[in-house]
Amino acid sequence: MSDEVAEYLRRNPDFLRRHPDLLTVLSPPGRDEGGVVDLQRVMVERERQNNSELREALQELLEIGASNQSGMSRVHDAALRAAGQRRFAALAAIVSGEWPGLLGCDGAALAFETRAEALPAAPGFAALAPRRVDMLVGDGDARLEGGLKGSPADLFGAKAKTVASMALLRLDTGPRGPAGLLALSSRDPAHFQAGQGTELLVFLARMVSAQLPALIDPPEAL
Repeated sequence: MSDEVAEYLRRNPDFLRRHPDLLTVLSPPGRDEGGVVDLQRVMVERERQNNSELREALQELLEIGASNQSGMSRVHDAALRAAGQRRFAALAAIVSGEWPGLLGCDGAALAFETRAEALPAAPGFAALAPRRVDMLVGDGDARLEGGLKGSPADLFGAKAKTVASMALLRLDTGPRGPAGLLALSSRDPAHFQAGQGTELLVFLARMVSAQLPALIDPPEAL
């Protein structure tokens, strides 16, 4: 009979978890002696471990939630600052001058496939060669990369050598406008990394894109 009970328990290792009241009825050995297992202590230790793992998972979840909330707040503030601009140079000035502080990065610029002299003589702009956006961003709307030792000079100019991570977001200037991108950079090699979520950054790029057709008038100006 005892062998059958033992075999049943082996096939149902969670039996005592489903029937914890039996722990008060069973009489486990008090100590580990001669290879005998202290069942009560094992169960208590296992429960403590499970509780510890649960607390760690909950803490990690809370930290992720706080980080996401902070990121959403930063993006919201950045979008509000740039919304409704009436001059192309004013939009670029906010992106390059205010967005780094709001987004927690070190640099930001608007880049377009055009001649440098076609862009306003103001900070926050970068001129790119034809088909350069596809080369930099790839097939999608965003490219995040970390662990860099510098970045392309045509994006960040003199600061390119200090860039350790970057986010490149495709811009839509309309059917007749030039290809463009929003470029963000950081000295922190882990600030932007492949595999990170891009939804918030893509939202910022789309918000900028929505303003470009009205600011680049006519589109052929670039």
